[in-house]
Amino acid sequence: MESVISTVVPVFVLIVLGFGAGRFGFFVEGSARGLSTFVFTFAIPAMLFKAMVTLGIPASPPWGLWGAFFTTVAIVWILAIAASRFVTGLEGAGGASAALGAGFGNTVMLGLPLGVAYFGTDALLPMALIISIHLPVQWFAATLLAQWGSQTERQGLPALLRTLAKDLFTNPIVLALLAGSVWNITGFGLHPMADKIVSMLAQAAVPAALFALGLSLARFGLMGSGTAAGVLMALKLAVMPAVAAVLAFSVFDLTPVQAGIVVLFAALPTGANAYIFAERQGAAEAALSASVAAGTALSIVTLSIVLALVPHM
Repeated sequence: MESVISTVVPVFVLIVLGFGAGRFGFFVEGSARGLSTFVFTFAIPAMLFKAMVTLGIPASPPWGLWGAFFTTVAIVWILAIAASRFVTGLEGAGGASAALGAGFGNTVMLGLPLGVAYFGTDALLPMALIISIHLPVQWFAATLLAQWGSQTERQGLPALLRTLAKDLFTNPIVLALLAGSVWNITGFGLHPMADKIVSMLAQAAVPAALFALGLSLARFGLMGSGTAAGVLMALKLAVMPAVAAVLAFSVFDLTPVQAGIVVLFAALPTGANAYIFAERQGAAEAALSASVAAGTALSIVTLSIVLALVPHM
């Protein structure tokens, strides 16, 4: 338990510092977006690029890792859609937003720092392999679901695929993973000077990501969310990690670190991209806003419990 406390407390202290800085006006308007841009465009991509170059890539696709994680996502989506129809009253695009909110965790800003702090650098590769398809798979599925349930004019599948491809190949994190994989295949390694530059950026990734997460949380509200936010947080913080634990440790043939990462990523609070999706759809914004803000605050307890139960290798 001591290792859990020593991992979780510093992580959330940095988030609280960022949140306080945002709420009390230490940062001028727009500076929070600037820090987030640095994290997503430079620091996190540098860390993932170096991980792909130095840790290597698996000889075959990690079907077990993806299977455990995305089967969990699929089960939680089904539960969220059912809850949207029969409990929360969110239908159509609102149901799609709810499904994304229940299944989409904050893997980059919170999952990466926690995973590295608790499992060490051995966790970087499985985390990168999940992150590489985590956003595109869920965002695409949620868009299809919203289009299917919408009564307005629907966007055709070719247009959706073009939008997805554009988003993927302009995403710095995806590009860093691809570039690191390609560079790994060449076998050239990194020149000492290049390695130093990449390492300096990578070292800034964890603290900057956590502080930026706190800053971003300062703009999320809790009002008007009703029952929907409570249902989404219960699915995200309790049901999803429980399902993931069964699949990762009892069904799929995973290493202890891989299984631990699957459960940790399943236990993460709802990520801000889910709120952005709801905002774009004009549905369930209040529920998703509360899920991001209150869920992140509550996760200091739920994540501590999850990490205490997951074998620490």
